[in-house]
Amino acid sequence: MRQILMGIGSGWNEVLAHKLRSFLTLFGIMLGAAALVGMLGVVKGLLRGMETMIYETGGIERISVMSRPAPEAQREIAALSPGRTLNDVDAILAAVPLAQNVTAEVTIPSGGRISFQGRATWQNVRGVLPATFVMDRFDVQMGRTIGDLDNELQTQVVVLGANIVDQLFPRGTDALDRIVTINGQPFTVVGVLREYHSGMGGGFSSKNQAVFIPLTTLQTLYRLDENVDVLNVKVADVADIPIVLQQIANVLTHTHRGIQDIRFETREDLLQRFEETRRSYVVSLGGVAVIGLIVGGIGIMNVMLASINERVREIGVRRALGAKRMDILIQILGESIALAAAGGVMGMVASVFLIKVLQKIVVEANRPELSPAALAIGVLFSGLVGVVAGLYPAIRASRLSPVEALRSD
Repeated sequence: MRQILMGIGSGWNEVLAHKLRSFLTLFGIMLGAAALVGMLGVVKGLLRGMETMIYETGGIERISVMSRPAPEAQREIAALSPGRTLNDVDAILAAVPLAQNVTAEVTIPSGGRISFQGRATWQNVRGVLPATFVMDRFDVQMGRTIGDLDNELQTQVVVLGANIVDQLFPRGTDALDRIVTINGQPFTVVGVLREYHSGMGGGFSSKNQAVFIPLTTLQTLYRLDENVDVLNVKVADVADIPIVLQQIANVLTHTHRGIQDIRFETREDLLQRFEETRRSYVVSLGGVAVIGLIVGGIGIMNVMLASINERVREIGVRRALGAKRMDILIQILGESIALAAAGGVMGMVASVFLIKVLQKIVVEANRPELSPAALAIGVLFSGLVGVVAGLYPAIRASRLSPVEALRSD
């Protein structure tokens, strides 16, 4: 250990003795270490954003019931199935006790023109049940959400997202109880959602564009059928999903008169894409960091080889005075580690600055994080590069013949 510390001390003296050469050598390690720590921070921020997005859109306990064409054997009788309707919601609630929430949605096919006193915007208008606000975690800042009574009476009320309110109403105007029109039909604003910050894929910002009216009202005013566009089920525990899927399939087989025209989507697919995205970020960004560290390592190896050529006589004198090959090897390795560690520390300082800059320009939901673990990994990898880069020069120096070394000028 004492020899290693002496080698590191000798390496630091070399850094101070050749400041410009050392800085240029350390620059590659600094860039690689900063890129590595920055990559870890960016990936961690993206993962947090994706996790929050999944949570804010129903969590991993959510099951989507999708429509599909009937099998070939049932094509001639496919018309017997009513498709996805509100009857499916009632049937699932009645027959599937593990279903915590069941909701359905419909939309205006061509979108809705929402206007108020000369201001207008085209948006996707969603007809929903009360469970939608619970399942998709919509929070109301003012007023209330759509209730069961609204769907029962087909009331013409609307809940607006924060951006819609900003677009339709002058600053400072209270939107509650105002009358807006949706494709010419009057609706009373009964609720305003809280403002959401942008997340990965715009998952949160889309909540600010939300326009909700009662599902039955939308069907009556804007649709010619009773089918729903979205049918979602949420379970209390992910472990219950296989059982719930089988139970829902049995229920819908009955309500759809035996026609197999539905399929299921779970968040396992989303989690798989989540993992694939994480892996791609790690590989791509990590590749950049590794390249930087390799370049820095090559620079250190080059400097160490040059240093050995300059100090051949010094090494010969040490060998003549009794220094062993291992002593020389440890000294050169120590110098290489010192160079790499100095570059790693500079890289940590640069990475802190890099993360701070990224935190100011990246949306809050995906904001990069700087963790002590990432800094430790950066320093550790820098030291590892120093060991690998200094190994060949150290072996070469330790194998110098004392006699030949002393003859060198």
